[in-house]
This record gives sequence, structure tokens and C-alpha cells, in this order.
Amino acid sequence: MRRTAFILGSSLLLLMAHWNCVIGYLQRFWGASGYFWQAQWERLLSTFEGKEWLLYILGVTQVPLLVYWAFSGLLLVVDVTGKPNFISHYRIQVDNSDHPGQTWLCGMKLNRD
Repeated sequence: MRRTAFILGSSLLLLMAHWNCVIGYLQRFWGASGYFWQAQWERLLSTFEGKEWLLYILGVTQVPLLVYWAFSGLLLVVDVTGKPNFISHYRIQVDNSDHPGQTWLCGMKLNRD
């Protein structure tokens, strides 16, 4: 019990001694990083100056669409090829060893019953 109290107390004392130093470095990093992102935003706004509606269309519709299809495309590749194995392990289909293959992808038909 004494050993645990000594280790925890020493660790807490060491953390408190260096807290101001760590906080100072983090504030300096955040300040530089925040200025960088603000400068990028201002540059983007100046690029679309007078055409804010175009920035709205691109930012609200096109960027999420591209992100969605990028991730979905990666998952489609995993589903069709079965590689990499560490991701295929988490498939939720009943038979994990059955891969649909490219014929399934190219020959998809909608059931309109």
C-alpha cells in the first residue's frame, strides 16, 4: 500500500510540476495551427468571392458525396475481393467465406415484384 501511494504521489507531483510547461507548448501549437486554418478559410472565401452560392453547393453537397463514395468504394472492394483479411473478418453476412465476386456486381438486377 505504501509503495502504491508513493508511486501515485510521485507521479501526481511530477505531473503537476510539468503541467504549466505542457500547457504552454499546447497553447503555442494551437495558436499557430488556428492561424493556419483561419488563413486557409480566408483564402477559400476570397477564391469564391461573389459566388458564395457555389461554395455552398460544393461544400454541402459535393464534399459529403465524395467522402461517402470514397469510403463506400473501399468497402465495396473489400466485399468483392475479400482482401484485406482483417477487415473481412468483421463482415456481417451469414457466410463470411462467400464473396460475391465481380459478376454479382456487374450483373445486379432490381427485383420489381
